[in-house]
Amino acid sequence: MKQVISASRRTDIPAWYLDRLIGFIHQGYAEVPNPYSKKTSRVDLSPDHVHTLVLWSKNFGLFLQKKELFREYRLYFLFTINDLPDYEPSLPPLSERIGQLHELVAVYSPERVAWRFDPVIYTTNGFVSAVESYRAIGGLVAKAGVKRSIFSFLDLYGKVKRRNEHSGLNLVDPPDHIKTRFAGELAGAAESLGLSLESCSEELGSIDGIKPSACIDGRLLTLLSGEQAPVEKDPGQRTACNCTISRDIGSYRDMPCPSGCVYCYANPMIRDIPEPSAGSGVKL
Repeated sequence: MKQVISASRRTDIPAWYLDRLIGFIHQGYAEVPNPYSKKTSRVDLSPDHVHTLVLWSKNFGLFLQKKELFREYRLYFLFTINDLPDYEPSLPPLSERIGQLHELVAVYSPERVAWRFDPVIYTTNGFVSAVESYRAIGGLVAKAGVKRSIFSFLDLYGKVKRRNEHSGLNLVDPPDHIKTRFAGELAGAAESLGLSLESCSEELGSIDGIKPSACIDGRLLTLLSGEQAPVEKDPGQRTACNCTISRDIGSYRDMPCPSGCVYCYANPMIRDIPEPSAGSGVKL
């Protein structure tokens, strides 16, 4: 069975490492280090062995300029769109990213694009990611024809906690009853906009209008393509993650993300991120 390729949970490949991905495609494979064992494995990227290439990004501008280089692949897009300029300093204006969404839909169909409202940020002063923000962005997303929306609360991993302590961000993991109330309000907003709503790696219990997400969903990819994709749960993901099996070709070590999002779980303080090496494909 053909495999699903994820590019990537570990870094924003379409925004910063697209040239490297194109290089992988030209050579027919990627050498990928395991983030835990550090061992390198070869992932076959020949079109005959790839069911779907799933692209995760907050900025598809460069991809859209070079989209013809991916014409031999089935593509699925997980597009994170927030309105958090103080937390995501390197992103284009929201209006530009919405324009990218419309172009993706026009080229690939709305069914091949999902909107991630992620992460939902809570501080000592309350929610930064407000329901009103979901409603405003969601209206633009729905107008583009996209129906699938996914949200997730910020996880305070060790690196995020250390950054929080030293920077005065005042990030807080809200109690479950606040999360549940917020999620219920999001569900109401989604229904009013004609969007479906899924929760990513959250254990919220049963809330009307929300289903647990499989951001990479082999069943959906099967329906979109008419060819069977892997549908087994991915054992390499978190317990609450429902994604099906894929091969991720990103790297925390070799592709450090320069976006500098202050809540990022992958990188330390942005000043500690090394300069990209020659030939990395990074566009700064």
